[in-house]
Amino acid sequence: MARRREIRPGEATLWLGVLLDAAFDPTSKTLNLARSAEIASQAAQDQGMTGALRLTARDGQSQLLALASDFVNYPEEYGDRRRAELLLGWVERWMQPEDWARLQARVRKRRSHQMLF
Repeated sequence: MARRREIRPGEATLWLGVLLDAAFDPTSKTLNLARSAEIASQAAQDQGMTGALRLTARDGQSQLLALASDFVNYPEEYGDRRRAELLLGWVERWMQPEDWARLQARVRKRRSHQMLF
């Protein structure tokens, strides 16, 4: 049984940075948004939603950028807990289990890097 995904509120900013890097770095193999979009589009069709829009990797990037923009532009409305919840919602929609494992490794690496400084 897979462990439940979790983003600790105090690490929401760290996770946002890792997610943005993974989503927008063209050389990164950490996150496969195109595959997640295919899976979500197929699931919508399987549920009989024939008029559903086909999702693309760009949709995932746009949603992540929208979250980041809201966090920056309205910081008083997004405490650590709320940011963690919203990022986790994005992760649940756009990240496959193997992507999650790779992203966790990146977060651990950044965490240890931050402790050095």
